[in-house]
Amino acid sequence: MVNSYNSSMSQPAPQTATPRIDRAERTRQRILDAAGLCFASSGFARTTVEAIASRAGVSKGIVYHHYRGKEQLLERVLERTLQEWADVASLELALARGGSVLEAIAHVHRQSLAFARGNPLVGSLFQLDSDVLLNLADSQAVRESVQRHRASLVEAMRLGLERGELRSGLDPERAADVVRIHYMGMIDHVFNPEWVDVTDELVETGLQILFGGLASEGARAEGAGR
Repeated sequence: MVNSYNSSMSQPAPQTATPRIDRAERTRQRILDAAGLCFASSGFARTTVEAIASRAGVSKGIVYHHYRGKEQLLERVLERTLQEWADVASLELALARGGSVLEAIAHVHRQSLAFARGNPLVGSLFQLDSDVLLNLADSQAVRESVQRHRASLVEAMRLGLERGELRSGLDPERAADVVRIHYMGMIDHVFNPEWVDVTDELVETGLQILFGGLASEGARAEGAGR
């Protein structure tokens, strides 16, 4: 019995590794939070690893223990921001709430623009140096985000055609790309308002014009009767 007792007491507690994993993850998230704040306030070029470490309350060595440098930090911050953006402006969730396909797309446009305006990091990401932007544009996170956005729009167009909400004969892929171009143009001018001020009124006018070419005659008549 004594040997059995001693043997069981010598076994390591199964949950001892969990707190270490949690601490490491919390540290990584704190560093990412600090990096995002530094990039948003100072820009990528002027941000140093030392500044990120100081804002995160850790040593420079701890930052390098978790990340290779500020380039990788920017990639991870971008990945997290894109995911948060997608969660806020999800076309799938908008469609699940009911209503027409075009109403869901309009909702996503409004939510997405509101997120972009209210998140200083998004603005700083869109105004990075051209070399940095080119590197980010080739990142897996950006490619996957673009592909998901396009795929969800194509599926929405197909659904709208099945329901008779969209104009007969419409090519769902081309229509999705037109909507994406409109959307990206709006986003771009949110951060570069020199030539176009993206007000709420402009957004609504743009959606009306865009949807006028997409909606079926029945959907347009229904909308006019409201």
